[in-house]
Amino acid sequence: MAWRLLENGVFDIQRSLAVEEALAVTNSEAQAKVNTLRLWRVTDAVVIGRFQCVHKEADIDYCNQNGIAIARRFTGGGAVFHDMGNLNFTLCMDQKEAYVAKTLPTLYRNFVGAVAMGLTDIGVPARFDKQRSCIRIGKKKITGTAGWVKRGISFIHGTLLIDSNLSHLERSLRAPLDQPQYLRDKRRIRCMESKQDIVTSLSEALDECPSDKEIANAIADSIQSFTGVELVLGKLSDEERATSHALYQSRYSQSEWNLGIPYPESNSR
Repeated sequence: MAWRLLENGVFDIQRSLAVEEALAVTNSEAQAKVNTLRLWRVTDAVVIGRFQCVHKEADIDYCNQNGIAIARRFTGGGAVFHDMGNLNFTLCMDQKEAYVAKTLPTLYRNFVGAVAMGLTDIGVPARFDKQRSCIRIGKKKITGTAGWVKRGISFIHGTLLIDSNLSHLERSLRAPLDQPQYLRDKRRIRCMESKQDIVTSLSEALDECPSDKEIANAIADSIQSFTGVELVLGKLSDEERATSHALYQSRYSQSEWNLGIPYPESNSR
């Protein structure tokens, strides 16, 4: 059965992350799951992992002053920077397929590794780093990845820095020690901190950067080659749209989800 290809139509990070979770949740509950590759971009944002504390990961004042949104995703992993020079790829897969692993390390190796090979096919000297489950050019990282493996679904998403503003990236992800602290929720202050790494973008690392279309096609071709299944352009189902909207209203539009609860407030609850 053909895979569904979803192309970007949502540039707001909170709404886009709601779509991400809606894909995973809706398909985990469906009898007929839809294997999906989603390619998407958003405007400037810092995205932290589900188990992170924002005051440990982002310069909140810098983000506010420079129109950089801060959002929390439903998957784990470390903090990443998004802008329109960053292409994101999402894979939502039915575990009944023989080529879909049920463990994150194997998923990353197979699918993020396939993306790395697809990039090499268009002249990018990319390699998959199995220790950090990312793609590198030389020693520098060009992707961040996170995943979710539950209820018959294997889900991974990743970033690809093409022509991002690396100055914004570096400054927004440099958290000052003296900024206000936040609880992740009413009960948890323990934080999973990001692993430090050196990043680059394709435009910075290469003398000649492939076009956005060439890169998107390379990612799609890599998934088709690995799975042996055709990708067909599609759209969200009505149920996925409804679930996405509900998640946006209840979670992704709320500061208590994205930032957490200001620490002093926790003592009075």
